[in-house]
Amino acid sequence: MPTTQIGAQAIYYDEYGAGQPLILIPGLGGSRLGWAKQLEPFAQKYRVINLDNRDAGDSAQSANAYPIGEMADDVAGVIENLNLGAAFVVGVSMGGFIAQHLTLRHPARVKKLVLVATSAGGAGHVNPKPEIAATLVRDPNEDIETRVRRSYAVITGPGFADAHPEDVARAIEHGYRFQMSPEAYQRQLNAAISHTRGGTRARLAEIRVPTLVIHGDCDPLVPYPNGQALAAGIPGAKFLTFPGVGHLPHIEATDEFNRAVMEFWG
Repeated sequence: MPTTQIGAQAIYYDEYGAGQPLILIPGLGGSRLGWAKQLEPFAQKYRVINLDNRDAGDSAQSANAYPIGEMADDVAGVIENLNLGAAFVVGVSMGGFIAQHLTLRHPARVKKLVLVATSAGGAGHVNPKPEIAATLVRDPNEDIETRVRRSYAVITGPGFADAHPEDVARAIEHGYRFQMSPEAYQRQLNAAISHTRGGTRARLAEIRVPTLVIHGDCDPLVPYPNGQALAAGIPGAKFLTFPGVGHLPHIEATDEFNRAVMEFWG
């Protein structure tokens, strides 16, 4: 199994293709499997490093609580251990939190940045409605299929879950493959909440790498104004709106997403 050690933390990754290194960072409670619809097209042109965050997938569980910054250090450690130099980086949702901290803490490790369905956090962060935020709380007695179906119906764009049962089925399969412990999930959730309360907003002007921000205008979990504000705060950032799309642009609008990202990478 391809794992690399960053301090006390073991991080798992899969590797595909060749060329400019590209790091994929998953979101809260997710694993590297969430990028299934990106791997083949991206690997045709890039050296794709598809990693699991600490506490998720095949990466080791953490012994203690941690902030998003330490998760960013994990990604920097992967880049360093694999001698990648400066990489293209794409992060979705909490993965976007991690990617922002990575760029600020380890600017030499990031060549270009794509931030998807994410936020800078801080005082200007727009929270989801309480009933949407409730989907982040996991009931240990709820089976994985029920949880995935419930969350997909809520966080994706209008009608997407009903129209795309194959994507829901894939997410259910991924959920059963990597069954995250309640304690591990809570550690990730706490780190994400801490970012939304503090975040990177005051330091966005320090991000000097070319940046693309992608956001669905129907995102109920990280509402659209968060993406607008994020792009406005990063010098020269490009902002791309996906109409009718919710919190998962890479899944809900795969072809458009893949094309936009690859055009941006160049």
